[in-house]
Amino acid sequence: MKNLKCMFVLMMVTLVSSFTYGQETLKMFVKENKVPCQGVGPMECLQVRYDNEKDYQLFYNGIEGFNFEKGNKYEITVIRTKREGIVPADASIYTYKLKSIISKTPVTAAKTAKGIYDTKMTLTRLNGKTISTGNVYLTIDSATGTISGKSGCNRFSAKYTKLASKNQIQIGSSAGTLMACDEASMKLEQEFTKAIQDQKFKIVQKKNKVQFKNSKNKIIMEFTIPTQNDVWSFIAKNNWKLIMLENVGQDYGRASIKFDPATKKVSGNSGCNNFFGTYTLKGNDQIQFGNLGSTRMACLDEKTSKIEQKVLSLLDNKELRFDVAEQTLNFYLGDKLIMMFATTK
Repeated sequence: MKNLKCMFVLMMVTLVSSFTYGQETLKMFVKENKVPCQGVGPMECLQVRYDNEKDYQLFYNGIEGFNFEKGNKYEITVIRTKREGIVPADASIYTYKLKSIISKTPVTAAKTAKGIYDTKMTLTRLNGKTISTGNVYLTIDSATGTISGKSGCNRFSAKYTKLASKNQIQIGSSAGTLMACDEASMKLEQEFTKAIQDQKFKIVQKKNKVQFKNSKNKIIMEFTIPTQNDVWSFIAKNNWKLIMLENVGQDYGRASIKFDPATKKVSGNSGCNNFFGTYTLKGNDQIQFGNLGSTRMACLDEKTSKIEQKVLSLLDNKELRFDVAEQTLNFYLGDKLIMMFATTK
């Protein structure tokens, strides 16, 4: 009888271990905004820190069951599980699942500023030289006190402080990704980083031109704010391939989208079938799709069929916010990034 009890205890310990091996519960703090980062493609990352850390870091994974809402700080617990078997080189060795939300605290955001703030601007002159690559751009975020964008090759972010004088700011040190690019891009990045970080500027806007001047009133950098015609000319000339759907980045096969601004028509592929319809612009960054139709080929792959249903449901008669980075077209439902498309050659 004693031996049977020992065997039973051993079996239970083994059973529990098989369920919990590779799992741990962690407390995480999540900041109120996402920032640009480089994953499978250009994307936006949460900023998180663990309970025993002081500094926030970029979080490239998704958290199953966690619906992040911009403008709120979170304290959460997650279950982190180590993946079994061979993990692809571009994937994390862990998966994350929400266990509980301890707190959700709204962060009072500054009223959206006009002009130089909260607007993407592209570098066109640097230290007196014309820059035409389009690979350097930034946005000055009035709510978070950060400047972020692309510095030529890598994504970057830096804190800034508004000074007493009108439109004068002090920019701190920048941090960013560490990819290597071609020699010309790296040289431009080094010159731009040296020009912008740990510097004080007076910023002057003249129509869609924005000049960064030093204390001697010399123009160090000049940026251009793209007009809607510029934006839609860029969108229209490209085919856009789906690379992220509801915070999951992967290869979505044939899923893609294409726009014709002259006729306000949209077309593409939802994973299995071709689709077509119309769209209406509302303001500078709102779009609503309508009259969507598609071919009716049967999708034999269940996973592809589910992707198709999700894509069509997100587009069908929804009013979405959109923005364009250098190589991505992004759609938001409220403050949630729901789809990201990348340019194809």
